[in-house]
Amino acid sequence: MNTAHRPPEDMDGEWERKGRCVIASGRRPHFSPDADMLAIQRRRIAGHIATHGQNSNALVLGATPELMDLAIQAGLRVTSVDCSPTMLEAAARRRETTDPAREAHILGNWLDMNMIGDGTIDIVLGDASLNNLRHRQMPVVLDEIARVTHKESMVSLRQIVLPDEDAPEYGFQPALAALRAGKISLHEFDRVLRFYSFNARALDPEQHRLDARRVFAAIREKHAAGELSASEYDFLIGRNSEVAHTVYPLSEQTRLLEHLGSCVVEQLPETCFFRRLMAHFTVRVR
Repeated sequence: MNTAHRPPEDMDGEWERKGRCVIASGRRPHFSPDADMLAIQRRRIAGHIATHGQNSNALVLGATPELMDLAIQAGLRVTSVDCSPTMLEAAARRRETTDPAREAHILGNWLDMNMIGDGTIDIVLGDASLNNLRHRQMPVVLDEIARVTHKESMVSLRQIVLPDEDAPEYGFQPALAALRAGKISLHEFDRVLRFYSFNARALDPEQHRLDARRVFAAIREKHAAGELSASEYDFLIGRNSEVAHTVYPLSEQTRLLEHLGSCVVEQLPETCFFRRLMAHFTVRVR
């Protein structure tokens, strides 16, 4: 089922570009959900099924094949909604488990999911989905989620968050030192630079908007100044993005989701360097 809606105002071109890159490379994109976060999603789905049974409808916010696979493997009926046709195609190519009789993919906008009936969704899944909205759009989408769910529904989301307190270890120089000492991976280094190290210049605190273009401008400057090696720079710039994410401190993100119901927060294991920049939220709708 396809229902065309205008994509959110500045995301369509960049996500189309990302989708084309995923299709061309045939590789799992670096922004895919981490195994630890998928394990949390799997546990949450299993817990919901244990209480409510498999006869449930799941909604995936976005074109995330890993979440579609989890839902289908758990025996759920699942619908994904995404505003990018190319991202939907890229996701379809990376699926491990499909069941056309139990899944649907909608080209649409989370701001107005009129193709989904009131109170018909039992489980909502998302991977950094709400980070792709603008701050002013957040109440509208949360209202839509509230409309399509019901009192016993579960909302299970991974979100990029900011620490509630300063994290000096996520500064550029400490993170670079940790990388060169072999304490963290390039992937962890990239995540910290992307979502924390340059926030003084890249984050609009009023709109909660973290502009990737400013982050990668800072990375280019660090390389030009000789502070990044060629291999470090090549890795980072290979993940270049123009997406502006909406990010909240952990406590504020929790309060926003508590408008839907009671909220439980889990973060990555202590062994993960950038653990404080990612959180999983499980909301029991009330």
